[in-house]
Amino acid sequence: MLNRRKFFLGGGGLLAGCAAPPERMPGEGAPPSLVAQTRPDPGLEGLLPARAGESPYTPLAHALRASSPRAPAGGGEPRALILMLGDSHTAGPVMIGHLRELMQARFGAAGPGRLPPGRVQRPINANQMVEATQVGEWQARSALRAGTPGPFGLTGFRLTGERGGDTISLRSTEAAGFDRVHLALMAGPASGSFRLRVDGLALGPVTLRHASPEFRPVMLDAPRGSREVALELEGDGPVELLGWGLERRGRGVLVEGFGINGATLASLDNRDPLIMARELSGRPPALAILAFGTNEAADSGFDEAAYAVQLTRQIQRLQQTLPRSGILVMGVPDAGRPVPAPRRGRPPQGCAAVSPLPALVRVRAAQRSVAQAQRVGFFDWSAEVTRSPCRLPEMARGEAPLMRPDLVHFTPDGYRLTAERLHAHLLRGMGLATRVASA
Repeated sequence: MLNRRKFFLGGGGLLAGCAAPPERMPGEGAPPSLVAQTRPDPGLEGLLPARAGESPYTPLAHALRASSPRAPAGGGEPRALILMLGDSHTAGPVMIGHLRELMQARFGAAGPGRLPPGRVQRPINANQMVEATQVGEWQARSALRAGTPGPFGLTGFRLTGERGGDTISLRSTEAAGFDRVHLALMAGPASGSFRLRVDGLALGPVTLRHASPEFRPVMLDAPRGSREVALELEGDGPVELLGWGLERRGRGVLVEGFGINGATLASLDNRDPLIMARELSGRPPALAILAFGTNEAADSGFDEAAYAVQLTRQIQRLQQTLPRSGILVMGVPDAGRPVPAPRRGRPPQGCAAVSPLPALVRVRAAQRSVAQAQRVGFFDWSAEVTRSPCRLPEMARGEAPLMRPDLVHFTPDGYRLTAERLHAHLLRGMGLATRVASA
């Protein structure tokens, strides 16, 4: 039986009928507690140095040392977070998923972390760690274009449902399951209600109705080894979800990636700055990665000076919000368009078989220059993986191609290789040795 008492999602109060604060570890079979987050996650914030320092990799090294399963026992729930914001390369499930696997194999697994809500973008970016289902009439929007009605937060997506009984659910495929759920919700005068189920436990209805529009990041503590969380609409008004996620309390590392197909760096301006600041400061990453550039490189009218100003502004905004975090810019990988084969004669080979994206060199030059000027990290995706536009046709051929035929996107093997090179780059930056696979 569901509890028919309605709980109000107010300004940070406890919403469930139990009095356990989020720091308490529920026992097996304990009821979940739903809490609006009003302060930074101590398990993430507590691992960061007092200031970022000269090296962009210092905060990550600091956090990973403290969060590693081999670290000395101590209080709290130490977790290190790596966050990537980007375009379709980040939106796909493989690159972020494999980076997560590599980091968690060495420093401890804490689950997939936060994800875009529902099935707003397929495939879901968790690399087989979760399965998402969505039943009913849901409307998905993204921050890709400035004119799309918001608001949008960190994930860049918004999922809205209103019809009673419509449901979204997130199921863990990991043997350890989860014991914490994150929800990023919008409250407002016309907002409706929902019920939550975590395996056999039920909570709600919970109302999002509030006198004025407000962002509500919510944390749900659940029993260890939980398998599935489901959100079901009551049908008394719209429910807007900006994100959700699963993780486990305790030591380990989280790797979260939020990308939008077709996005440029400008898409960050389409996210609500106050929501973004609250999400970033509430769960501060040890390392924030900006992975844009491919779509800018396709723009024949690209303005390198204007882009440098824009990238500088975004980095400085992150530095202001996250003064104790490191920042890394991913240099744009080589990309181009295939040159059609002639009707007669031999198909073009090497450089003759590809037309590089028109602004590719200028985008990468601006990224490198700004990263150096702002003293943030720079990962040269071209030098590490693609090496030259002329190699793209070769990388798209063979039994195990690294590039797709469009010569813009990578195959799963290509994204895994990128994750391995990025992982090695981060370890080198932190002063840790690693072996690097050959391309």
